[in-house]
Amino acid sequence: MDVDRWEVVISPREYLRRFKDTLATIQLVNRIPLRTLHTTYHRGPAFDKWLLLAEANHQIWINPKHKDDFFTELEAYHTVQRGKIQLQASIGKAHVSTAVFIRCLEQVGCQTIRLKEYGQKMPIDQEFIKTEPAEINHQWSIHNEWDLGITFTSPHIWLFGSETGRQHGFKRYPMAVPCSLDYGTVNLDVTHDRQNFSVKIYPRIVHVIKSFNSSLQSNIPRTLSGVRNQVSAAARMLHNLSGKDETSLGGFRIEVTVKAKSLQEATARINRTNFLEPSYWLGHGPGPHARKTVSARLLPRQAFLDNALWIQQQATDLNIFLGDSNAKPSSRQLRALTDILNAVGWNNGLRSPSKSLDRKAWWNNDCNKTDPTLYQSLCEICQTDSQIKDLFNTARSMMVALPCQRHPSNQRHRYQINNTEPFRLRCCFADCYHKLQRTAIIKWISVLVLDGLLDGNVLLEEMGVRV
Repeated sequence: MDVDRWEVVISPREYLRRFKDTLATIQLVNRIPLRTLHTTYHRGPAFDKWLLLAEANHQIWINPKHKDDFFTELEAYHTVQRGKIQLQASIGKAHVSTAVFIRCLEQVGCQTIRLKEYGQKMPIDQEFIKTEPAEINHQWSIHNEWDLGITFTSPHIWLFGSETGRQHGFKRYPMAVPCSLDYGTVNLDVTHDRQNFSVKIYPRIVHVIKSFNSSLQSNIPRTLSGVRNQVSAAARMLHNLSGKDETSLGGFRIEVTVKAKSLQEATARINRTNFLEPSYWLGHGPGPHARKTVSARLLPRQAFLDNALWIQQQATDLNIFLGDSNAKPSSRQLRALTDILNAVGWNNGLRSPSKSLDRKAWWNNDCNKTDPTLYQSLCEICQTDSQIKDLFNTARSMMVALPCQRHPSNQRHRYQINNTEPFRLRCCFADCYHKLQRTAIIKWISVLVLDGLLDGNVLLEEMGVRV
């Protein structure tokens, strides 16, 4: 078992005791984070309306009523610019000594800091957790929240859904449509001994994606250019995932959220349940939540990668993303973008993907389907800059010159190496200078093979793949 997240209250004095060092600094925050307002679940002193003031690996939140007085006090020590919007702390991102930061908070009467830490996966063991993270004696410590979980490894990608259809307290976030049949991540609100718990069961590939790019889609793009950028990011992600074996991509994780004064108390409460046992949710273990039985679908690595490539190829074949770069994207273009990101395992809840069996889904058409085998093979063997460079040199030697993607029929337009780290190509014609990044190079060479301009079998043999 490990602890992945905590949100604890701590006094400024206790914070300084924990981080009292001349080398310790914090950084003021200039963004306004997205937040969910809890209208039906009271979280004590309305923490969901507090101000994100600073970061120091963890996040530091305070009551927004202290904002103006805090900056007035801080201006005596540092040149800073307070945010002009209520929930924007600062305009810049100044670094401030922790000792000065805490002194200013105490001077303005701030008695509580909400400290948030995410994504730790820290084993609950005395070797790693030397002291209790929370200030147990704080008056609001009963509102501390903890995420504890266990990761299970497997050669298959596990996707989850409801065994009995839609039900209260059960949320599903589909992934890898359409081959997943709308299975993905599930969230359940449950109780045990009159205590509230939130359980999240999701495929482990979510963490693999975040290890490459933690913000694959941070917002919904407002221009077609922004849509294309995110589509390119999805293609790069697919390229990265292709280099991972089945054990690296497979498996799943169960996380339980509980409110408790301390980490020790949170661990004890969860240990009294069976919530971290997969058999409990899959209907093979005893417990009171049989009506919320979860079903699972196991997706092989190759099927997952083929599905993601198929979705991307459908969008290319249908010219979904043609148009003025500065134009507002259409609903069809945003839908296709959502499904492309979803196919590589990304669902952050900003938009719902298409239903897997929807006959009117944008990918249902009469265009010719492209065989993804070659592109997938090239992605697997070309992961580093040197490997992609070898692929380029091999393809160029077979064609004399690699034609430009924008002007493939013009012999004056041909690609040359523009950069080696990261590897990049650029058209040599001065009026063009079209560039191809790593993933786009592999895709363009695959297109040339499909168009009959390159012999795919010879290309794979030259790259050391037995055909």
